[in-house]
Amino acid sequence: MINFKPIELEDKAIIDKYLATEQNMGCEMCFSSLYIWRKAYDMRYAVIEDCLVLWSKDGNNPAGLRFPVGNGDRIKAAKLACDYMVSVGEKPQFYGVTGEAVDFIKNNTEEYEFGNMSIYSDYVYETEKMINLSGKKLHSKKNHLNKFKKNYKYEYTGIKAENKNEILKAYDGWADLGDDKYLLAEREAIGEITENIEALGIKGAMLKVEGEIVAFTFGDRLTDDMAVIHIEKANTAYDGAYAAINQMFAENEWSDYKYLNREDDCGLEGLKKAKKSYQPVFMVEKYKVIRR
Repeated sequence: MINFKPIELEDKAIIDKYLATEQNMGCEMCFSSLYIWRKAYDMRYAVIEDCLVLWSKDGNNPAGLRFPVGNGDRIKAAKLACDYMVSVGEKPQFYGVTGEAVDFIKNNTEEYEFGNMSIYSDYVYETEKMINLSGKKLHSKKNHLNKFKKNYKYEYTGIKAENKNEILKAYDGWADLGDDKYLLAEREAIGEITENIEALGIKGAMLKVEGEIVAFTFGDRLTDDMAVIHIEKANTAYDGAYAAINQMFAENEWSDYKYLNREDDCGLEGLKKAKKSYQPVFMVEKYKVIRR
């Protein structure tokens, strides 16, 4: 019997084992991402036919699965997972399927139809360019970075679990959360990612000016040559703080990786403009796959 289990910290080893079988460039396909958003999106998992299948559900929206990963029979696992979805009154569908998985599905079965999920496509950048900010198109970013370095006496340092309270205090001072469920979920995710940073095996860094946090960020390994930036926040009262934390995190923590995945824009025009301004080298396209 299939049982989708809520994701907990003790599940890291088993989930990592299956994710390691596939160099999936989708930003959500690493344990840290699944863990910190598990409450907001009811993230669950099941092992079916020696494959990992992930479940998520956003409020009253239809639930969706991630296409099976692992060394087992992925097509059979997908069929069984879809049968399960029907049995619990949900639509048999997979979200956030990358191009490589779409090709695999098309080459092995005709049971599915495909739709685009472009607002969830990830922006990917060359790490070297994010560090050096070279070229005319990134000149303004370099100016912002230089202005920050010139105007402020700053300290760049790694984040530890003991920094949780001061990071949340800084975030609360910048953000107007109101009753926005996504911002409230983000705040909870920031607290959990900080508190469990060592157990999650991820990297975090912050910038301080005169002892006050003005920016912080968290990221993780995604594939052999790509890292993912989960969260990046800065106090816009400090000119260039975003450019500074962005560049310094890339230089100090991710210089050994060829690419940086900076996730999607959720269809938000302001976020889309900001992500495009850093000149992505390619997008990780996402698709919806629905059983006919």
